[in-house]
Amino acid sequence: MIRQSVRVVNSTGLHARPAASLAKLVKQYSSSLTLVNNGKEIHIKGMMSILGAGVKGNTMIDLICNGDDEHELMKALKTAFADGFGEKE
Repeated sequence: MIRQSVRVVNSTGLHARPAASLAKLVKQYSSSLTLVNNGKEIHIKGMMSILGAGVKGNTMIDLICNGDDEHELMKALKTAFADGFGEKE
C-alpha cells in the first residue's frame, strides 16, 4: 500500500469529465484506489464514487493505492492529476 498527497489543479474540482477520466484510468490497473478528501475515505469503484467524493478545485487530497501494480497506478495518477486530466488552465 502506498499513499501520496496530490493537488487537484482543476479549478472546478473532480466534476464529470475528470471523474470519467479518473475512473477509466483506475480500471486499467488491478490495484485498488482509495481517495481521502477532508478525512473521509472513498473507495473508488467508478465515476459515481468519484463524483460523490465532492472534491473541490485547488485542494489537496490523498490517494491510496493497494495491489500488485500499485506503483504503476500511483505514477499514472500523479501524472493525470498534475495535467488536470487534460483540462489544465
